[in-house]
Amino acid sequence: MKKPLLLLMITCLFGCVSKNTNNDIIKIDITARHSIEQLNLKDIADVEYIKLGNDSDFIARSRPLVYSDNYILITGAKSGEILIFNRQGIPIKKFSHFGNGPHEYNYITNLCIDEKRAEIFVHDVFFQKMFVYNLSGEFIREFASGDGRFIYNFDDDSFIVYNTITNRIDPELKPYFTLISKIDGHIIKKITVPFSSDRKYDLAATKKGSGGNFTYSAVHHPIIRNSDGYTLNELSSDTIYKLSHGLKLTPFITRTPPISTMSTPVFLQCGVESSKYIFLTKVSVNENDEQNMFPETNWAYNKESGEISEYEIINDDYPDAEILSSYIVNCDIQAGYGMSRISAEGLLEAHKEGKVHGKLKDIATSIKEEDNYIIVLYKFK
Repeated sequence: MKKPLLLLMITCLFGCVSKNTNNDIIKIDITARHSIEQLNLKDIADVEYIKLGNDSDFIARSRPLVYSDNYILITGAKSGEILIFNRQGIPIKKFSHFGNGPHEYNYITNLCIDEKRAEIFVHDVFFQKMFVYNLSGEFIREFASGDGRFIYNFDDDSFIVYNTITNRIDPELKPYFTLISKIDGHIIKKITVPFSSDRKYDLAATKKGSGGNFTYSAVHHPIIRNSDGYTLNELSSDTIYKLSHGLKLTPFITRTPPISTMSTPVFLQCGVESSKYIFLTKVSVNENDEQNMFPETNWAYNKESGEISEYEIINDDYPDAEILSSYIVNCDIQAGYGMSRISAEGLLEAHKEGKVHGKLKDIATSIKEEDNYIIVLYKFK
């Protein structure tokens, strides 16, 4: 039996608990419980559905990794394949430099695009390199990325980077943020987010198995765009900071109790903000529950009332859709946007059951099971 359609809401989350006036720091009690509130998607975001072209040579494998002014970048079905679509989902170009030879990457950790320079950046965390190609896929240059794990556009000349290799590689490494040059990768500025104690925390669990120890990691989004710059989610800090494009670091949210006082750490992550709400996720680690090792709770902070609720989001185009998380897709995207995807197979199944309406229904009448997925783009009001 086919699985029901899963609408994956992709916002990256923000958290808050006391009404935020002027430059007050928002304080959040992460042990508190809150009532459930239903939010209608149309009240918080304008929604656009992008049907990816179905050229047999452009089979999308990954989630969207880049959503820029003019392009959508996705990895393809073949190893190392990079697919370039325009904003309407029409295939434009594809290329691959997968391998172990000169100017080749072995793993695509993430992608960035610089439209002004017409350059695509391919980050390989295992080679610890950034490979740069033009929009036709021709090699331009490469440079060392160091221990960068998450890399996103900051401005015309630099990337913002979360420098950390997971504890599977170096358990002693303490993460930090930097700005690096897009030209040669040299560090322009190190950004220090104070830790709450000497201990480094990670959203990971290590379990013993017959073949040795296995480490599992939960989703962590350390860098989130906001209207003034970026929000920095450092797991080892009790405070979430905002970083402006002028490089001013400002405390934004502080959580209680301090993480260092908790026998079982609970983490707070922040992300997309609408005019009325700031969304957040709290997540903990439960090594004993293999089915739900990283339990999550999604919260919405009402900026008008200062209240927090655990939320459910209803999409009128598919009211029965299950929204699994509010920060699944982590891509290079503009501030105030979120993305998710719907499989063609799932959409067709829902359409047969009469559960699809509006523009989504129009798309459902023109697709096949084997087609690429449909991108759902949220522009938060």
